[in-house]
Formats: sequence, C-alpha cells, structure tokens
Amino acid sequence: MESASGGEQPERLAKTLKARWVWAIALGSAVGWGAFILPTDWLAIGGPVGALSGFMIGGALMILIAVSYGFLIKSFPVSGGELAFALVGFGRTHAFFCGWYLTLGYTCIVALNASAMALLFRKLMPDVVQQGYLYTVAGWDVYIVEVAISLTVLIVFALLNIRGTALSGRIQFIACVIMLIAVACILVGVLASPQAVLSNATPAFPAEVNPVAAIAAIVAIAPWAFIGFDNVPQAAEEFDFPPAKAMRLIVLALLAAALLVLCNDCGSCFQCTLGGLGKWDFGLG
Repeated sequence: MESASGGEQPERLAKTLKARWVWAIALGSAVGWGAFILPTDWLAIGGPVGALSGFMIGGALMILIAVSYGFLIKSFPVSGGELAFALVGFGRTHAFFCGWYLTLGYTCIVALNASAMALLFRKLMPDVVQQGYLYTVAGWDVYIVEVAISLTVLIVFALLNIRGTALSGRIQFIACVIMLIAVACILVGVLASPQAVLSNATPAFPAEVNPVAAIAAIVAIAPWAFIGFDNVPQAAEEFDFPPAKAMRLIVLALLAAALLVLCNDCGSCFQCTLGGLGKWDFGLG
C-alpha cells in the first residue's frame, strides 16, 4: 500500500486483543508456577507475617513499574514494547542492547517455564515421570519423560501463539478465570476446616531472624514472583481499545496476582500445620 507521497506504509498488526484478554495475559504472565509450588519455601524464609508483608510491599513496588508502562503505552501504542521505548528515548545503540537483553531474558523464561511444567508433573506423578534416566546436572536427575513433557509444552504453546493473539488471549482469559475460582475454593476449604485456627499461623517470623530481615528477604523475591506483565506493551499495537486503558488493566492484573500469592501463602500456612509438618519447619517442634 502506498501513501500520497509515494512511500510505502509499514504493515500494521490487526487490532484483535480485547481488554479482558490483555488483563488475563498480564495476570497469567505475573503468576507462575512459583505461586503454587513455593509458598512453603517463602513461609520458611519470612514466616507467615513476613511473607504476607513482603509480598504486599513487593506488589506495591511493581505497581509503580506498571504505572510507568501505562504512560509509555499511552504515548507509544506500537508493537515492540521496551525495544520501541528505548529506540524513541535513547536511540539505536541503546535499543540494540535492550533488544538483545530481552531476547536472552525471554529465552531463559521459556526454558524455565517448560521445565517447571515437568517439575509439576514430577510432584504429581513421580512414579510416571521418573522413568528413562538420562543424566544428572548439579545433583538433579533428568529423565526422558520430563524432557518429553517440556518439549510438548513448548510445541503446544508455540502453535497456540502462531495461530494469533486472539486465540491465545481468549484461552488465557478462560484459564485465569478458572485459576481464580480454584484458588478461592481451596482457600475457603482450608479456612473452613475445624483445625484451621489462628494459632496455626505462629510464629509470625522464623526463629532467630530479625523481622525486618525476614520481610526484606521476601521483598527481594517479589520482582521475580510478579514479573511478566512487561509483555503487555509489546502487543500494544493489537489493542482494540484505547491504549490509555492499559495502565488500569496492568494494575488490576498485578492486584489480582498479589491476591493470589497471598491466598496461596495463607492456604499453605494452614496446610503445613494441618499436614503435620509442625511449626513451619523452623526447628520449633
């Protein structure tokens, strides 16, 4: 297609992403397997009060970043995200390094999430997954079934994204709704247990650990726990709604992510004691 001046217009992406899909993409990216697998580890590091306080503070800090992204999306509603922002703000050299760092970062994240799915299956079906021993890395045994699971996940999600953002966004919205309902049901079930009493949430902090240090340790983990919503500005050109609305969607997604993490921590808090693990395995018997 040619413009009036004779120059060729750049190809534009179809505006197919609805607001609720973008919210689901941000939420699904911010909440990963760690929110469901690692709460007991976080409780061991910071204790019930330390974990809850740390993630609340960490979530508030991440909202500041989300607001910054919102302003940038409103000003530059194009595809490319941080790469485009760096190009406009600092030029080609900074954008070059920004692009490569993003490439390396997302490559690591893809590998991490694919292996996380295999880890989840190992916890759920250890006898099935731990077959076909291949090798050991850093004391961790790797099995061919795990590799097959990771490869299958990579292929399925690659095909899903190749089909287009509309299908991906719709599926992620459905998955996020199911996740929210499931977490709410689990939390209600745990709190409704006759053994779920407030004394189960003691001690508030690990023994012989300064409360400030316990909270700070969780705050340091929070960016890793909530990061992922940075993929929203990369799809800004595909929004079928005003770009200014993206800030509110990202903030709402982060609030939902923080709520999910807090609910999982609370559920794990009671589950550890009800499961007979004692007082958080802090050596308190």
